Amino acid sequence: MNAVLPPDKLSKLDGAVAKAPPKPGHGVLIQSLQDVFPDLQWQLVLSRKGWHRVGGIIDEHGNRVSDNLVLWIEEQGGDDLLDLFVRHENDGLLATKLCGITHYLTAKTGDKPWDYVQVEIDEMREVTDRLLFDPNNAPDAAEDLLSPDNPLRVDPTPLGPGYYALRKAWDISDAQGRMASGSYADSLLALRFFEDWSSSSAAGQELHRHFVLRMSNYKDRFGEMRLQATPLSTYVEIMPPLPNPGERGLELSRFISAFDRAAGYPMAWYFCMMCGLDEALQGVAHAVFEDISGAYDYLPQGDVAVLQRWMEDRYTF
Repeated sequence: MNAVLPPDKLSKLDGAVAKAPPKPGHGVLIQSLQDVFPDLQWQLVLSRKGWHRVGGIIDEHGNRVSDNLVLWIEEQGGDDLLDLFVRHENDGLLATKLCGITHYLTAKTGDKPWDYVQVEIDEMREVTDRLLFDPNNAPDAAEDLLSPDNPLRVDPTPLGPGYYALRKAWDISDAQGRMASGSYADSLLALRFFEDWSSSSAAGQELHRHFVLRMSNYKDRFGEMRLQATPLSTYVEIMPPLPNPGERGLELSRFISAFDRAAGYPMAWYFCMMCGLDEALQGVAHAVFEDISGAYDYLPQGDVAVLQRWMEDRYTF
Protein backbone atom coordinates (compact mmCIF):
# COMPACT_ATOMS: atom_id res chain seq x y z
CA MET A 1 0.00 0.00 0.00
CA ASN A 2 1.35 3.44 -0.83
CA ALA A 3 1.59 6.66 1.18
CA VAL A 4 -1.94 7.86 0.38
CA LEU A 5 -3.61 4.77 1.85
CA PRO A 6 -1.22 3.44 4.52
CA PRO A 7 -2.41 0.44 6.58
CA ASP A 8 -2.83 2.47 9.77
CA LYS A 9 -5.18 4.93 8.11
CA LEU A 10 -7.10 2.14 6.43
CA SER A 11 -7.68 0.61 9.86
CA LYS A 12 -8.95 3.95 11.16
CA LEU A 13 -11.12 4.36 8.08
CA ASP A 14 -12.77 0.99 8.64
CA GLY A 15 -13.69 1.96 12.20
CA ALA A 16 -14.82 5.48 11.27
CA VAL A 17 -17.12 4.15 8.56
CA ALA A 18 -18.65 1.55 10.86
CA LYS A 19 -19.41 4.19 13.53
CA ALA A 20 -21.11 6.65 11.14
CA PRO A 21 -24.92 6.35 11.20
CA PRO A 22 -26.55 6.47 7.75
CA LYS A 23 -28.27 9.82 7.21
CA PRO A 24 -29.88 11.47 4.15
CA GLY A 25 -27.19 13.10 2.08
CA HIS A 26 -24.50 11.00 3.81
CA GLY A 27 -22.91 14.08 5.36
CA VAL A 28 -21.87 12.20 8.50
CA LEU A 29 -20.14 9.58 6.36
CA ILE A 30 -18.27 12.17 4.31
CA GLN A 31 -17.13 13.91 7.49
CA SER A 32 -15.89 10.58 8.84
CA LEU A 33 -13.66 10.19 5.79
CA GLN A 34 -12.55 13.80 6.15
CA ASP A 35 -11.53 13.17 9.74
CA VAL A 36 -9.27 10.27 8.72
CA PHE A 37 -7.87 12.01 5.63
CA PRO A 38 -8.00 15.74 6.47
CA ASP A 39 -5.91 16.72 3.41
CA LEU A 40 -8.41 15.26 0.93
CA GLN A 41 -11.75 16.64 -0.26
CA TRP A 42 -14.24 13.80 -0.49
CA GLN A 43 -17.24 13.66 -2.81
CA LEU A 44 -20.02 11.12 -3.11
CA VAL A 45 -20.13 10.52 -6.86
CA LEU A 46 -22.23 7.38 -7.33
CA SER A 47 -24.63 5.14 -5.41
CA ARG A 48 -25.62 1.75 -6.82
CA LYS A 49 -28.63 0.10 -5.19
CA GLY A 50 -30.82 -2.89 -5.76
CA TRP A 51 -28.56 -5.68 -4.54
CA HIS A 52 -28.95 -8.02 -1.62
CA ARG A 53 -27.12 -10.91 -0.03
CA VAL A 54 -27.92 -13.80 2.30
CA GLY A 55 -28.38 -12.71 5.92
CA GLY A 56 -29.02 -14.69 9.07
CA ILE A 57 -31.89 -16.43 10.90
CA ILE A 58 -34.47 -15.36 13.47
CA ASP A 59 -37.19 -17.41 15.10
CA GLU A 60 -40.91 -16.72 14.86
CA HIS A 61 -40.72 -14.41 17.87
CA GLY A 62 -37.95 -12.29 16.39
CA ASN A 63 -35.15 -13.75 18.49
CA ARG A 64 -31.77 -14.03 16.81
CA VAL A 65 -30.71 -17.58 15.96
CA SER A 66 -27.70 -16.78 13.79
CA ASP A 67 -26.12 -13.80 12.04
CA ASN A 68 -24.93 -15.99 9.18
CA LEU A 69 -27.14 -18.54 7.46
CA VAL A 70 -24.23 -20.16 5.61
CA LEU A 71 -22.27 -20.81 8.79
CA TRP A 72 -25.38 -21.98 10.63
CA ILE A 73 -26.03 -24.67 8.02
CA GLU A 74 -22.44 -25.87 8.36
CA GLU A 75 -22.57 -25.85 12.16
CA GLN A 76 -25.83 -27.79 12.18
CA GLY A 77 -24.31 -30.58 10.08
CA GLY A 78 -24.84 -29.39 6.53
CA ASP A 79 -24.17 -32.82 5.03
CA ASP A 80 -27.43 -34.24 6.42
CA LEU A 81 -30.05 -31.75 5.28
CA LEU A 82 -32.94 -34.14 5.81
CA ASP A 83 -32.06 -34.41 9.50
CA LEU A 84 -31.77 -30.63 9.67
CA PHE A 85 -35.20 -30.31 8.06
CA VAL A 86 -36.81 -32.79 10.47
CA ARG A 87 -35.33 -31.02 13.50
CA HIS A 88 -36.39 -27.51 12.50
CA GLU A 89 -39.30 -27.70 10.06
CA ASN A 90 -41.84 -26.67 12.72
CA ASP A 91 -39.71 -24.01 14.43
CA GLY A 92 -40.97 -21.16 12.27
CA LEU A 93 -37.45 -20.03 11.43
CA LEU A 94 -37.13 -17.03 9.13
CA ALA A 95 -34.23 -16.34 6.81
CA THR A 96 -33.18 -12.72 6.54
CA LYS A 97 -31.40 -10.80 3.82
CA LEU A 98 -29.16 -7.76 3.70
CA CYS A 99 -30.45 -5.09 1.33
CA GLY A 100 -27.60 -2.93 0.14
CA ILE A 101 -26.50 0.24 -1.60
CA THR A 102 -22.86 0.71 -2.58
CA HIS A 103 -21.62 4.28 -2.32
CA TYR A 104 -18.55 5.41 -4.23
CA LEU A 105 -16.66 8.35 -2.77
CA THR A 106 -13.59 9.87 -4.39
CA ALA A 107 -10.94 12.48 -3.58
CA LYS A 108 -8.39 14.08 -5.90
CA THR A 109 -4.70 13.48 -5.06
CA GLY A 110 -2.89 15.00 -8.07
CA ASP A 111 -3.14 16.48 -11.55
CA LYS A 112 -3.35 13.33 -13.69
CA PRO A 113 -6.80 11.87 -14.51
CA TRP A 114 -5.95 8.78 -12.45
CA ASP A 115 -4.66 10.71 -9.44
CA TYR A 116 -7.47 10.06 -7.00
CA VAL A 117 -8.54 7.83 -4.14
CA GLN A 118 -11.72 5.78 -4.41
CA VAL A 119 -13.57 4.34 -1.44
CA GLU A 120 -16.46 1.88 -1.79
CA ILE A 121 -18.84 1.73 1.16
CA ASP A 122 -21.85 -0.54 1.53
CA GLU A 123 -24.95 0.78 3.27
CA MET A 124 -26.93 -2.21 4.48
CA ARG A 125 -30.10 -3.03 6.34
CA GLU A 126 -31.23 -6.47 7.42
CA VAL A 127 -34.86 -7.40 6.76
CA THR A 128 -36.96 -10.53 7.08
CA ASP A 129 -37.10 -12.38 3.77
CA ARG A 130 -38.77 -15.82 3.84
CA LEU A 131 -39.50 -18.99 5.74
CA LEU A 132 -36.28 -20.93 6.00
CA PHE A 133 -37.97 -24.31 5.53
CA ASP A 134 -40.79 -25.16 3.15
CA PRO A 135 -42.83 -27.79 5.05
CA ASN A 136 -43.79 -29.44 1.76
CA ASN A 137 -40.29 -29.61 0.28
CA ALA A 138 -37.32 -30.95 2.18
CA PRO A 139 -34.04 -29.47 0.91
CA ASP A 140 -31.79 -31.64 -1.24
CA ALA A 141 -28.80 -29.30 -1.12
CA ALA A 142 -27.62 -26.29 0.85
CA GLU A 143 -28.54 -24.10 -2.11
CA ASP A 144 -32.20 -24.97 -1.48
CA LEU A 145 -31.89 -23.15 1.84
CA LEU A 146 -29.70 -20.31 0.61
CA SER A 147 -31.52 -19.50 -2.62
CA PRO A 148 -34.65 -21.63 -3.10
CA ASP A 149 -36.42 -21.64 -6.46
CA ASN A 150 -39.83 -20.95 -4.89
CA PRO A 151 -39.25 -19.12 -1.61
CA LEU A 152 -42.08 -18.64 0.88
CA ARG A 153 -41.79 -14.87 1.22
CA VAL A 154 -42.76 -12.86 4.29
CA ASP A 155 -43.17 -9.11 4.65
CA PRO A 156 -39.73 -7.43 4.66
CA THR A 157 -39.61 -6.12 8.23
CA PRO A 158 -36.45 -4.16 9.13
CA LEU A 159 -34.35 -5.73 11.88
CA GLY A 160 -32.51 -2.84 13.47
CA PRO A 161 -31.07 0.33 11.93
CA GLY A 162 -29.06 0.49 8.72
CA TYR A 163 -25.29 0.64 8.88
CA TYR A 164 -22.22 1.33 6.77
CA ALA A 165 -19.39 -1.12 6.07
CA LEU A 166 -16.17 -0.41 4.20
CA ARG A 167 -15.92 -2.62 1.15
CA LYS A 168 -12.74 -1.43 -0.63
CA ALA A 169 -10.37 1.50 -0.74
CA TRP A 170 -8.17 2.09 -3.77
CA ASP A 171 -5.44 4.55 -4.64
CA ILE A 172 -6.12 4.73 -8.36
CA SER A 173 -2.75 6.35 -9.05
CA ASP A 174 -1.09 3.32 -7.47
CA ALA A 175 -3.38 0.99 -9.45
CA GLN A 176 -2.55 2.79 -12.70
CA GLY A 177 1.15 2.32 -12.01
CA ARG A 178 0.65 -1.39 -11.36
CA MET A 179 -1.31 -1.82 -14.57
CA ALA A 180 1.22 0.18 -16.59
CA SER A 181 4.01 -2.11 -15.39
CA GLY A 182 2.32 -5.10 -17.03
CA SER A 183 1.13 -5.87 -20.54
CA TYR A 184 -2.00 -7.96 -20.12
CA ALA A 185 -5.12 -7.14 -22.11
CA ASP A 186 -7.51 -6.29 -19.27
CA SER A 187 -5.15 -3.57 -18.02
CA LEU A 188 -4.40 -2.21 -21.47
CA LEU A 189 -8.06 -1.30 -21.95
CA ALA A 190 -8.16 0.76 -18.75
CA LEU A 191 -4.85 2.44 -19.65
CA ARG A 192 -6.19 3.31 -23.07
CA PHE A 193 -9.30 4.77 -21.46
CA PHE A 194 -7.04 7.03 -19.36
CA GLU A 195 -5.07 7.96 -22.48
CA ASP A 196 -8.23 8.82 -24.42
CA TRP A 197 -9.40 11.05 -21.57
CA SER A 198 -6.05 12.86 -21.44
CA SER A 199 -6.05 13.39 -25.23
CA SER A 200 -9.63 14.61 -25.54
CA SER A 201 -11.49 17.80 -24.66
CA ALA A 202 -12.51 16.06 -21.41
CA ALA A 203 -8.92 16.39 -20.16
CA GLY A 204 -9.73 19.59 -18.26
CA GLN A 205 -12.39 17.79 -16.22
CA GLU A 206 -11.86 15.61 -13.15
CA LEU A 207 -12.27 12.01 -14.23
CA HIS A 208 -13.17 10.83 -10.73
CA ARG A 209 -16.32 12.96 -10.72
CA HIS A 210 -17.65 11.27 -13.84
CA PHE A 211 -16.34 7.71 -13.58
CA VAL A 212 -15.54 5.25 -10.83
CA LEU A 213 -13.58 2.08 -11.43
CA ARG A 214 -14.81 -1.39 -10.62
CA MET A 215 -11.55 -2.93 -9.46
CA SER A 216 -10.78 -6.62 -9.10
CA ASN A 217 -7.74 -8.77 -8.51
CA TYR A 218 -7.68 -12.16 -10.18
CA LYS A 219 -5.31 -14.97 -11.10
CA ASP A 220 -4.51 -15.49 -14.76
CA ARG A 221 -4.01 -18.92 -16.34
CA PHE A 222 -0.40 -18.90 -15.22
CA GLY A 223 -1.37 -18.33 -11.59
CA GLU A 224 -0.13 -14.73 -11.51
CA MET A 225 -2.19 -12.01 -9.80
CA ARG A 226 -3.60 -9.40 -12.19
CA LEU A 227 -5.52 -6.19 -11.64
CA GLN A 228 -8.58 -5.37 -13.73
CA ALA A 229 -10.29 -1.97 -13.86
CA THR A 230 -13.67 -1.33 -15.51
CA PRO A 231 -14.97 2.26 -15.69
CA LEU A 232 -18.53 2.87 -14.50
CA SER A 233 -20.20 6.14 -15.45
CA THR A 234 -21.65 8.29 -12.69
CA TYR A 235 -24.15 9.64 -15.24
CA VAL A 236 -27.43 8.01 -14.23
CA GLU A 237 -29.99 10.35 -15.77
CA ILE A 238 -32.05 9.52 -18.85
CA MET A 239 -29.94 10.48 -21.82
CA PRO A 240 -31.29 12.77 -24.58
CA PRO A 241 -33.33 11.07 -27.32
CA LEU A 242 -31.09 9.30 -29.79
CA PRO A 243 -30.98 10.69 -33.33
CA ASN A 244 -32.54 8.68 -36.12
CA PRO A 245 -30.02 6.32 -37.78
CA GLY A 246 -29.91 8.39 -40.96
CA GLU A 247 -29.46 11.77 -39.32
CA ARG A 248 -26.19 13.56 -39.94
CA GLY A 249 -24.75 17.03 -39.70
CA LEU A 250 -26.64 19.54 -37.59
CA GLU A 251 -28.99 17.04 -35.90
CA LEU A 252 -26.14 14.75 -34.94
CA SER A 253 -24.10 17.67 -33.64
CA ARG A 254 -27.08 18.80 -31.57
CA PHE A 255 -27.42 15.33 -30.02
CA ILE A 256 -23.82 15.03 -28.86
CA SER A 257 -23.91 18.61 -27.54
CA ALA A 258 -27.12 17.86 -25.60
CA PHE A 259 -25.60 14.64 -24.25
CA ASP A 260 -22.44 16.41 -23.10
CA ARG A 261 -24.46 19.15 -21.39
CA ALA A 262 -26.62 16.57 -19.59
CA ALA A 263 -23.59 14.58 -18.42
CA GLY A 264 -21.67 17.70 -17.45
CA TYR A 265 -18.45 17.36 -19.44
CA PRO A 266 -17.24 17.39 -23.09
CA MET A 267 -16.96 14.15 -25.10
CA ALA A 268 -19.29 12.47 -22.61
CA TRP A 269 -21.14 10.63 -25.39
CA TYR A 270 -17.89 8.91 -26.39
CA PHE A 271 -16.76 7.85 -22.91
CA CYS A 272 -20.24 6.67 -21.95
CA MET A 273 -20.23 4.61 -25.13
CA MET A 274 -16.96 3.02 -23.97
CA CYS A 275 -18.62 1.94 -20.74
CA GLY A 276 -21.68 0.40 -22.38
CA LEU A 277 -24.26 2.98 -21.28
CA ASP A 278 -26.26 2.30 -24.45
CA GLU A 279 -25.18 0.13 -27.39
CA ALA A 280 -26.82 2.61 -29.77
CA LEU A 281 -24.05 5.11 -28.95
CA GLN A 282 -21.69 3.00 -31.06
CA GLY A 283 -23.90 3.81 -34.04
CA VAL A 284 -23.62 7.47 -33.07
CA ALA A 285 -19.82 7.17 -33.06
CA HIS A 286 -19.84 5.70 -36.57
CA ALA A 287 -22.16 8.45 -37.79
CA VAL A 288 -20.04 11.19 -36.22
CA PHE A 289 -16.93 9.73 -37.84
CA GLU A 290 -18.65 9.76 -41.23
CA ASP A 291 -19.53 13.42 -40.67
CA ILE A 292 -16.07 14.58 -39.64
CA SER A 293 -14.50 12.55 -42.45
CA GLY A 294 -16.64 14.55 -44.86
CA ALA A 295 -17.88 18.10 -44.90
CA TYR A 296 -18.62 18.61 -41.20
CA ASP A 297 -16.29 20.05 -38.58
CA TYR A 298 -18.02 20.11 -35.19
CA LEU A 299 -15.46 18.17 -33.08
CA PRO A 300 -12.21 19.62 -31.66
CA GLN A 301 -9.11 18.14 -33.32
CA GLY A 302 -8.10 16.23 -30.19
CA ASP A 303 -11.51 14.53 -30.11
CA VAL A 304 -11.25 13.75 -33.82
CA ALA A 305 -7.92 12.01 -33.18
CA VAL A 306 -9.38 9.98 -30.29
CA LEU A 307 -12.36 8.89 -32.41
CA GLN A 308 -10.06 8.09 -35.34
CA ARG A 309 -7.99 5.76 -33.13
CA TRP A 310 -11.15 4.07 -31.89
CA MET A 311 -12.40 3.48 -35.43
CA GLU A 312 -9.06 1.88 -36.29
CA ASP A 313 -8.90 -0.24 -33.13
CA ARG A 314 -12.24 -0.42 -31.35
CA TYR A 315 -12.70 -1.35 -27.71
CA THR A 316 -15.43 -1.18 -25.11
CA PHE A 317 -15.86 -2.46 -21.57
